[in-house]
Amino acid sequence: MIRKKFAMWKIIAMVLSLVFFVFIIGCQSATQPSDESQTGKEAADEVIELRLTHINSSIHPTHIALEKFSEEVYNRTNGKVKIVLFPSDTLNPPMETYNAVKTGLADIGRAPVGYSAAVMPLNKLFGDAMMGVPNATEAAKIWTIAFNNMPELQEELDGLHVLWLNSTSALSVGTTDTPIQSLDDFKGLIMRFPPGLEPLAEAWGASPISMPTGDIYVGLEKNTIDGFYGGSEMLVSMKLAEYAKYVNTNLSMVYGLSYLAMNQKVWDSLPADVQEVFNELEEWGQNLLMESFDEGEKSAREFAASEGCQFTDIDEVELQKIYEVSKPVFAKIAADLEKQGKAANKVLSELERLTSQK
Repeated sequence: MIRKKFAMWKIIAMVLSLVFFVFIIGCQSATQPSDESQTGKEAADEVIELRLTHINSSIHPTHIALEKFSEEVYNRTNGKVKIVLFPSDTLNPPMETYNAVKTGLADIGRAPVGYSAAVMPLNKLFGDAMMGVPNATEAAKIWTIAFNNMPELQEELDGLHVLWLNSTSALSVGTTDTPIQSLDDFKGLIMRFPPGLEPLAEAWGASPISMPTGDIYVGLEKNTIDGFYGGSEMLVSMKLAEYAKYVNTNLSMVYGLSYLAMNQKVWDSLPADVQEVFNELEEWGQNLLMESFDEGEKSAREFAASEGCQFTDIDEVELQKIYEVSKPVFAKIAADLEKQGKAANKVLSELERLTSQK
């Protein structure tokens, strides 16, 4: 009998202990946040790290400008967003920048549309066919207006969220022995032109030669070429001013259009307040990058002058002659793109409309 009573009390004690334990747990649950809310708080406090890849070296003015942009984003988001820069070749080859952003290897990327010419032929045509625009800032504004108004241009950057668009200065002509001051001065010259623009050299009377950018210096040194048509920054970055004794920078043709864009899925995942910061910085960032190009242009001219280069200009009458013989070249490129189902003629018409209003 005693044993039965003891066993009963033992069972009662176990039940009471279990009830007391459940009561304690319940009180703790009422006074402490759940695991789910804890996770939410930690997520809210977590720093968003974004990888930004671009084509320039770490000493280039563009890299310095992007460093300032990254710092501004960090400050305006109160440290919530940290952008890590990967200059040329440190995350992906420069020519693969578009694919790096598209696939998510990089979160943000900056590169010329010409580096993805097969993907962005209409945007490249827009920059190549631009004539008579006075500076890079104006070229960027014209392209931005066209891009915002034309789905055909936007579709070529599908999968990317464009943060802003920009342009380099117009390409320059560098020659070893012949100063370029008229259309006739191009006749008989062997010149390196950017890939795809060899017909332009022929329209001007020059003989184009296919040559990697890195071989231009040796070509000038060994006199296998008489000159080149390219960005003036090459005068200093590739030391071309050592052999290109004449430089023309007022031709105002062919602008290197570039984009700064984010992977679309990454953009969609950002909190609304972070997206708003990027939107607010669009004009500021574009202007910042334009300033970096101006600085690069100034450095190139200063270096070229120190090497004894002479800067020549082409007067307005001769400029118009060059423009007139150039238009059929871009019309032919447009016709070839039209055969591929691309609205190239529409692009040229919009370009003509916008440049005629400047």
